[in-house]
Amino acid sequence: MINPKPSVCIIGGGNAAHALAALLPHQGYETRVFAPYMDQADQINAALLEQDGYMHAEFAPHNQPNGLIKGKPMLVSKNAADVIPLSDVLMMPLPSFTYTSTLTDIKPFLHEGQTLCVTPGQGGFDWIAEDILGSDLLGKITVVGLMPMPFNCRISEFGKMVQVQELKKHYSIGVIPSTAFDESKLMIEGMFGGSVLPAGKGTFLECSMFPINAIIHPSRLFTLLSSWEEGNVLDENPLFYEDFTPEGALSMDETNKELIEIGKSLTAKGVAVDIPHIFDWLACYVYNEPKESTLQRFFQTNDAYKGFRCPLIPASSGKGFVPDFTNRYFTEDIPCGLCLYKGLADIAEVETPKIDEIIMYCQKYMKKEYVVNGKLVGKDVGETSSPQKFGIHTIDDLKKLYYPC
Repeated sequence: MINPKPSVCIIGGGNAAHALAALLPHQGYETRVFAPYMDQADQINAALLEQDGYMHAEFAPHNQPNGLIKGKPMLVSKNAADVIPLSDVLMMPLPSFTYTSTLTDIKPFLHEGQTLCVTPGQGGFDWIAEDILGSDLLGKITVVGLMPMPFNCRISEFGKMVQVQELKKHYSIGVIPSTAFDESKLMIEGMFGGSVLPAGKGTFLECSMFPINAIIHPSRLFTLLSSWEEGNVLDENPLFYEDFTPEGALSMDETNKELIEIGKSLTAKGVAVDIPHIFDWLACYVYNEPKESTLQRFFQTNDAYKGFRCPLIPASSGKGFVPDFTNRYFTEDIPCGLCLYKGLADIAEVETPKIDEIIMYCQKYMKKEYVVNGKLVGKDVGETSSPQKFGIHTIDDLKKLYYPC
């Protein structure tokens, strides 16, 4: 009997990849895994052998499904040729800084009719895909940006078990080409359930601009660390969300409002985008937070965000903690998030004092130079996911990309 569900290849070996490797085959999807990083494929295969080939996922009681589920991937490989050509849908639950290497690895094995679903799909993914894959190949496949990441989860035993605190039920997507939206919507609903809406007007530019990690993480850390200087230590490592402060919520609000102004200016100049506030979209739409709540209350009390510590590490003295500026909350959310916003702000001619302040603080300790004299012109702009890196410098450049003749 022919399986009516598409065959899926999960790309990566992280937390969400583990959850997908249990959930999708459990639901009847023919599932393979491409794990190219280090020796992850070997580790996963060895671990799966110890439990009859099944990946285990424990879903918290409020989810559907809940409890322990098991799924059996058909194949886990570090070789793209083994798994990519055989799959209808390629799921990429990956951080932005892996996009270039991943697309380079899979490019030779992509073929017409495949769907590439990247989650959360931010960091200028469409610009990177155009650069790596080329317009001809990109035109033969469907690309879906899925926001937010479907799971809040953590691996408890690599290759064997993942703890899923939250399986989200409300999503926004951007789709290339836009004519594939309805089909993509049905695909996401089939895999994860719940509701699926366009990200703003449904463009990939809006995927890059939607307020998720680059609004949350830098604002929280900037307010936590703004008085910290090299040589100092923090007495404790607070919980990232349960200990969320009024100052962090205010900084997040200010940053998001600047992002909304960037969107309004782009729209006024002929590049239409619709960017929401993080409270309206993430809190109220994704998590059904009451409208009368607040950002601080949402992050402090939502079960999906419980138990995560700030990216601090023990000080060399053995007493207290210091920031880990190599953590992805810095290395991804600044160059692939806030710098992308800043690049668009320069094109849209919008002042962004709060975004500038956070970038300037972080770049000092990251030993990078992104913003100089209020503009994204530093020597390390080429390491960012800003539009300028991809030769997009003007409104006309954006119009040619998103409204081709």
